[in-house]
Amino acid sequence: MRRRKRLERRNPTIVILNKSRGLIEDAEIERIIKAVQRQVNEHFQPVWGVGAELRFKRGNAIIPKNCFKIIVYDRARGREDAGFLGYHFQRDGNPVASIFAEEDLSDDKTISDTLSHEVMEMLVDPALNLYAYRPGDGRKRRDRGYFYEVCDAVQCVHYRIDGVRVCNFVYPEWFEYAWPRNSRKFDHRGVISEPFEILKGCYADIREAGRGWRTIWGDKTPAKKKRRHRHDARLLQKKF
Repeated sequence: MRRRKRLERRNPTIVILNKSRGLIEDAEIERIIKAVQRQVNEHFQPVWGVGAELRFKRGNAIIPKNCFKIIVYDRARGREDAGFLGYHFQRDGNPVASIFAEEDLSDDKTISDTLSHEVMEMLVDPALNLYAYRPGDGRKRRDRGYFYEVCDAVQCVHYRIDGVRVCNFVYPEWFEYAWPRNSRKFDHRGVISEPFEILKGCYADIREAGRGWRTIWGDKTPAKKKRRHRHDARLLQKKF
């Protein structure tokens, strides 16, 4: 039995494909990719210790085996995807992300922050099977596991690289419950004060003792659609 080549994890190739049917031009996606590549090289990798080589592939170009893949579609591929901007999952061990241009453009006029978001989260948890433990207090606060999603809790905060809007991300310390409040930096933009804090308008997918999987939102967040359904994606084996 021949064994497949191992998936590169410290510096994987991430191939981006444009299947948006003209909603976004190739040149615009290439411009976004250059900015996200800088974000990975200059901001993300020094903190998380993992990088990536982002490659844009046109038309029917050959895609390398054992690579990560992001596909920009024109719209949601089915009823289960309706209302979401994008999400990542894995198929046969290979990380894949879908971005839905029509929904994304109507929300914030660009796909750049979603692409940035998905790239960083794929790098930290490519198999979608990691979480951080936060103990309860034996009374009102239950034990929780927080999925290793590095953008969800701060996704409403953005910054620009070469004029392209990219997503904020948390540091490893955000997942480490022992750190006291204001004891260190917990995210790139410095807006988080303590581990597991969630900003208004942002969320985290968790597994809580006695309650199972659920999504929690930052304080006083108004009712709104969730941008990515992480716990569904863990189980999803979607055929394109």
